[in-house]
Amino acid sequence: MILSLADIEKIKNIKPPAIIAISGFGGSGKSTLAKEISREFNAPVVGIDSFFKDRTSKDYSLWEIIDFLRIEREILVPFLNKDKEIHYGHFDWNENKVVSEITVMNKGYLIIEGVGLLRPELLKYFSYTIWVDTPIEESIFRGKKRDREVYNNPQDESWDTVWKENDIQCFEKFKPKEVADLVIKNDKRRTNE
Repeated sequence: MILSLADIEKIKNIKPPAIIAISGFGGSGKSTLAKEISREFNAPVVGIDSFFKDRTSKDYSLWEIIDFLRIEREILVPFLNKDKEIHYGHFDWNENKVVSEITVMNKGYLIIEGVGLLRPELLKYFSYTIWVDTPIEESIFRGKKRDREVYNNPQDESWDTVWKENDIQCFEKFKPKEVADLVIKNDKRRTNE
């Protein structure tokens, strides 16, 4: 998945401070694209996995297990206020709490990536939005494979139930593919089951 030269130029023409938001279904390729853009722009990447509220929470609808208010308070507002350093808490899934602070430097561009990110209350902060367009079943397949092979942490039941439901709910309610500045197709079919 490579951005075209025209897409890169569009982003380069955005005056700093600029926040580039990347969203898609879990397993769609958001993190891979964020790393690619990060290299191109020498920009830090913030993954919204650091902003979970409580892994025991039952309120998963619309990805409300993620603390979007904390993202706004700790990342979006300080960055656009041109704070030189952006400090945010990192949530540890095993500890079920924020366990450390991460600092990123404000170099003019910031990339934030994650599920459910292109929601109305956050869009005003983003200079450029990208939807990674991968079919839900392909995304789930990739996510399961990554969890098993990279993290040695199979979570198939969550992928097949609550995470899939949340992705579909956000897609239907917030229409991220329609509001995104750029839609990148990442639907290369899996080669094995």
